[in-house]
Amino acid sequence: MDFSDISSYSDSQVELKIKELKENKYFLAFLSGLFYPKLNKYFHLGVNQYVKRKFHQHFHDCNSIEEFQNCLAPLVKKMVQNTTDGFSYSGLENLSDKPTLFIGNHRDISLDAAFLNYLLYLQKMKTVRIAIGDNLLDGSFAEVLMRLNKSFIVHREIQGAKETLRKLSKLSSYINYSLTEDNESVWIAQKQGRANDGNDFTDEAVLKMLYLDKRKTAPLDQWVKDTNLTPIVISYEYDPLDIIKAQRWVHQEHSNLVSRNKNDLNEMTSGIFGYKGKVHLHICKPVSFSGDNIKNLAEIIDKEIISNYRIWPSSQISLLSLSKSNPDFNFHDKSVEQSKEYAYVQERFKDLDPKIKNRVLMTYAQPLINK
Repeated sequence: MDFSDISSYSDSQVELKIKELKENKYFLAFLSGLFYPKLNKYFHLGVNQYVKRKFHQHFHDCNSIEEFQNCLAPLVKKMVQNTTDGFSYSGLENLSDKPTLFIGNHRDISLDAAFLNYLLYLQKMKTVRIAIGDNLLDGSFAEVLMRLNKSFIVHREIQGAKETLRKLSKLSSYINYSLTEDNESVWIAQKQGRANDGNDFTDEAVLKMLYLDKRKTAPLDQWVKDTNLTPIVISYEYDPLDIIKAQRWVHQEHSNLVSRNKNDLNEMTSGIFGYKGKVHLHICKPVSFSGDNIKNLAEIIDKEIISNYRIWPSSQISLLSLSKSNPDFNFHDKSVEQSKEYAYVQERFKDLDPKIKNRVLMTYAQPLINK
């Protein structure tokens, strides 16, 4: 089967795609505005040429995906240093050289899998292919960058039952082909879209899609074993987009697909460069499962993700704040009020509309409630 329309790029495409980026005026303008906004306002063409030279110096020798990611790694390291108070991880003993289907909670458009790949890079292990929604892959420079970074396309808004089955079957085939034939591990989110409400629950439809290609040739529990199905869970102390997500949640009836897709592209940048506090990634044990019930499999994954989610003071502070005004939230550990994080959270949300503030607090509190 030809997967070229959805697959990540191959080594043979790298040199050409990097040349395309170097000559893409929209890409250069994007980088110029991002890194040199004040200079770019007055010296647009000059800044673009400077950015073009820097990009060429950094990436022109890349002739494979691995070489591209090796050149990208120092930039990821710099992002971690500049936007977090530390990146920690656990569960390294659960990693193996076996091609693995990682299924994880989804909080940031691009960073959840990026932190996993950075961890694998630090451990000198092969990085993973990344499932990402087609709303972010629109033929622009963003698509080129992400497919160079081993991203592949998941169609989200599919019209018609036959077309849905065709595209989901192809996606399932590609993922299983990656694992069994290309020996490439894969990361996919446990549900479509980010968990903007703080609830990390697996959508059974995602599991059905993953199993679709093998449902006639292997029992469900055998497929789980063959794919080395492994939950992973990432937690950010602070979400750079927490207020934006809450505003959209409150006013979601006023949004449409086009505006959401445009917002996603802008928010990807904000997520990368925004302050995150501490970040923790845990690799769970590969799933041990017997039976043929998708719902039971989803519940096992949920239990692993929720129980291994790293709770930060921001969650405790948020739940305490909710408890003061709502007796349904029975959390009264006032010791967190003495922490420096308490003052930061109060300042961060002090000017918000009460309805939006309540939504933000709920998003931070939900992982603790679920535990």
